[in-house]
Amino acid sequence: YEATRDAKNPMSVHRETMVGGDADAGRRVFFEKSEVSCLRCHKINGIGGEVGPDLTGIGKKYKRDYLLEAIVDPNKQIAKGYESVLITLTNGKTHTGILKSEDAKEVRIMTAEGQIISIPKADIDERGRGPSAMPSDLAQKISRGEVRDLVEFLAGLQ
Repeated sequence: YEATRDAKNPMSVHRETMVGGDADAGRRVFFEKSEVSCLRCHKINGIGGEVGPDLTGIGKKYKRDYLLEAIVDPNKQIAKGYESVLITLTNGKTHTGILKSEDAKEVRIMTAEGQIISIPKADIDERGRGPSAMPSDLAQKISRGEVRDLVEFLAGLQ
């Protein structure tokens, strides 16, 4: 069975975690497991952070394969409005965050810590797409069973 998996494809490695989980255990992973800190960035029913998308009702908006992919391969498809930017300043320093707003004079980004940084456009040397703010190694920090439970919990958020 393991030999049929494509190790380079996270969806192949985790395909059996799409169904059959325990939603209550998934709720505990989301709200209590410090190794993944879902609550730090995501909000459900008004509780949680602002860096990632609000997941209230996510189960009626997206199918399980989308939810699993967001967990195991977060850079594959970043939720609209949560794309990150990588800004290199003329002094060589870099900033990465979610673009919150910009005008003719400055760009405002939210860091992974939830802080808003204003960067004068005159100080920007380069600007490009950054990686997802969601940790790419998230699925390595929890077991496959916990991934399955988390998918079950999120799928049930109607």
